[in-house]
Amino acid sequence: MQTAADPQQPMQESTPVNPWLTIWVKPRTTIRYILNHKFLGFAFLLSILAGIGNTLDQASFRSVLDNMDIGLPLLLLATVIIGPISGILGWFFTTLLAWGVGKIFKGKATYKEMLLATAWANIPLVISLVFWVLDLMVMGEGAFLSDYTVGSPLAKVVVFISGTIQLVLLGWYFFILIKAVSETHRFSSWLGLCTLLIPGALLTILFIPILLLAMF
Repeated sequence: MQTAADPQQPMQESTPVNPWLTIWVKPRTTIRYILNHKFLGFAFLLSILAGIGNTLDQASFRSVLDNMDIGLPLLLLATVIIGPISGILGWFFTTLLAWGVGKIFKGKATYKEMLLATAWANIPLVISLVFWVLDLMVMGEGAFLSDYTVGSPLAKVVVFISGTIQLVLLGWYFFILIKAVSETHRFSSWLGLCTLLIPGALLTILFIPILLLAMF
């Protein structure tokens, strides 16, 4: 069982690892290695790719082509433009919350360390882009329409498997993010979970009055 590093001691050098492989099963060990050996350059790329994936998810969830007559090529172009921007902004915002709230629990991370940790936690979201390519090959613009029905039985199986894997990857992302925040702050995974849940709860509480006001 992985345990948090001693908050009073600097993170020790670790055996070289391949983050793309080990982060799935040894997230704390992998994050510790990343904090010791990786730089922010590649972290930007990970956040950009995750942002593109999230933009595709949102466009599909909202069935944007129901009300926009722009076609699939223009939609994908918009995704490639908007995705990186939203990915970077979301990365900075998530990092700020994880770093700031973690300080309440006496976390030891610097903001730069947390930037690295939250960026590399995006690996499952980056991998999910592969399955988006598969979805687009099977459904085309139907992936962004509410009334689209998948045709052949084989296509239905492909879409079901792709959607299931993407859902699993999303859950794995949150699991890795909790571990990444915990290891970077050098405290327990339970505190890492609280560090991420508290901002979410506060934002929800703030959002409810705004939603109620908008209804009247």
